Amino acid sequence: MGAAAVGFQRALRHVGITGEVFAGEVEPGFDAIVHHASKLRVDRDDLVLYHHGIASSLVAKLLHLPCRRGLVFHNITPARFYAGTRLAEPLVTGRAQLTAMAGHLDVSIGVSRYNARELEAAGHRDVKVVPLLVEPERFTVAQADGSMLTRLKKLDTPRIVSVSRVVPHKRVEDLLSLHQELRRITPRAQLVIVGGYDAGQAAFKALARRAKQVGNVTFLGRVTHGQLVAAYRSADCFVSMSEHEGVGVPLLEAFASEVPVIAFGAAAVPETMGGRGLVFDEKHFAALAELTVQVSTDAAVRAGLVEGQTERLKDFSLEAVASALEKALPPRRRPTPKKRDTRRVAFVVQRFGEFIVGGAEAHARQVALKLAPHADVEVFTTCATDHLSWKNELEPGTTRDGPLTVHRFPASRFRNIRGFNRLSDSMFGKPHDLVGETRWVADQGPTVPALLERLVAERERFDAVAFFTYLYQPTVYGVPLLADRALVVPTTHDEPPLAFHLFADAFEKPRALLCNTPEEETLIRERFPNAAPSTIVGVGIDALHPDERRFRQQTGIHGPYLLYVGRMEAGKGVAELLAFHQQLVKKFHDAPTLVLAGSGELQARGSRVVALGRVDEQTKWDALGGALAVVVPSRYESLSLLTLEAFAVGTPVIGNTIGAVVRGQLERSSAGVGYDDERSFIAAVKEVGERRKDLSRHARRYAAKHQWQTVIDAWLTAIDGIKETKR
Repeated sequence: MGAAAVGFQRALRHVGITGEVFAGEVEPGFDAIVHHASKLRVDRDDLVLYHHGIASSLVAKLLHLPCRRGLVFHNITPARFYAGTRLAEPLVTGRAQLTAMAGHLDVSIGVSRYNARELEAAGHRDVKVVPLLVEPERFTVAQADGSMLTRLKKLDTPRIVSVSRVVPHKRVEDLLSLHQELRRITPRAQLVIVGGYDAGQAAFKALARRAKQVGNVTFLGRVTHGQLVAAYRSADCFVSMSEHEGVGVPLLEAFASEVPVIAFGAAAVPETMGGRGLVFDEKHFAALAELTVQVSTDAAVRAGLVEGQTERLKDFSLEAVASALEKALPPRRRPTPKKRDTRRVAFVVQRFGEFIVGGAEAHARQVALKLAPHADVEVFTTCATDHLSWKNELEPGTTRDGPLTVHRFPASRFRNIRGFNRLSDSMFGKPHDLVGETRWVADQGPTVPALLERLVAERERFDAVAFFTYLYQPTVYGVPLLADRALVVPTTHDEPPLAFHLFADAFEKPRALLCNTPEEETLIRERFPNAAPSTIVGVGIDALHPDERRFRQQTGIHGPYLLYVGRMEAGKGVAELLAFHQQLVKKFHDAPTLVLAGSGELQARGSRVVALGRVDEQTKWDALGGALAVVVPSRYESLSLLTLEAFAVGTPVIGNTIGAVVRGQLERSSAGVGYDDERSFIAAVKEVGERRKDLSRHARRYAAKHQWQTVIDAWLTAIDGIKETKR
């Protein structure tokens, strides 16, 4: 049910509606995406959609909220399955609550037609059906946990898989009866049961004893998403014996995993299957065993079933869920857009101001200032100066930055970077469900709900809304909210989060992607084949006149030096750069000094290392002009503005060519030397020393191609394209 709520939240964004998730209980670690129900505050025009839990005290809270109220009903298992247990009474109470809520709600939603009929029987009127979200891309072979897949593939065939909690109405005992008959036909048959169970419970102990008697039965218990996909993908057939399903999500997940499905046609199962797969209504285990063998071994039968099942999944897609939700909710009042001659553009970026040196935030400010003569530009950003914590250092409200109007909003939560890094380490390189990825995006931040609410409320004031960087929550959530006028400057590079499917919203929903380099555009197309139309826009360079002598006088630096400008973080490759430079110093008595300009958590230490901290713009340009070479150590770049700035003053670049973007810039410009390890770094420094004059000439020639007028013309074309289609 929690996963369904997060899925609905995402679908709501796709119809332009903001919303938060609240719960009576919040599991540790999920406070970034779920708030405790006690914190819920509403305005009169708000709508609260309550996902009904069995005999929950939240029903009373819902009915007393001074706003519009709605119910999302999943199902309540009939009490007869739990006669004599502690769950029997709550199940009866839960049904009574359905009746009590009828007549007090503005919206009643069933997640299947079967559930909708239950609501109608309880007195609810005008009940709508909104399906649950199932994303097939989360169940591909690539999403399967490799070790689990290998383990299960070692089992003999046919392998039958079933996914469900081990509880009475799931009828695991019937699965064992089927498996017993199956083993009479093919003794090597295997049954794998995925789902939580209480090993100490008497009922489970009885099941385990019988499973041992039947043989070749594996209880996997609760699993990770990757392990779940491995279980599906290892199966020759998926079988469900459940006698009560409000939807039957595992059936659809099996569809997505390209596994033929055989299911008992109880409750909502026939509706969920939609004429695909195989549905039976009598449990004749011997006949079912023969059918299971045929489905598991006949390639033609399997192919036909899988084809139909795949087609059925379209009815549970994000587009289908969003469309059904929009029809189910009360009509919204949309303001009539005012006609105007001037362009009006909103920029959304996680930090903004002169205090930022380099990176996407500096890029956003440059573009905004250059665009200002051609459009009214308003910036929506946070109160943070530090991207590691998102701490609110600046005052919220509206200020001016030259010709720009800047709206600052406070972050609603801060980030513990060490805890976040531990979370990232546990997630990167592994498949995850929507809830897991949503948690990561929320922890990444910045969480600024007021910013998005304001943008949505004022959407008609803007011809275009430009989001900078795909990675952060305002972009991931904001783009689908404003898709009809969204432009994204993705600043994409090949990094672990790019594998998260949730980021498809940032790449596929906007009107256009404004990329920085050909390498970035290629990477996006490889990762997101359905990405929005894209164009390579890049950035212009406004070089200040450098004064090398002034820089040396200010810093006391003499002799040749290498320069790095940017964040002092291991993720930017600075730690590796320091290590390589120290080896250079050990090998050569006349090795150049390494000068680092920028702030961050990494402490620069070593022989012939000078750390300047954050410097002003003029000092940066003075340093660029006097350097033997600028070093770009990051493997993850979407543009490398520092490379272009170095080229603008004729300074060559020594760049980490493990990253495609820097490698491409060096190859196209012929103005630098690449490296990918310690040996090649030392060789690159030597080569630059020998060829600096020639490299400098190529650098200036390449930089001359990056003119602001060309960049702004591309921006105006994108903005005007949105205006034209909205008329």
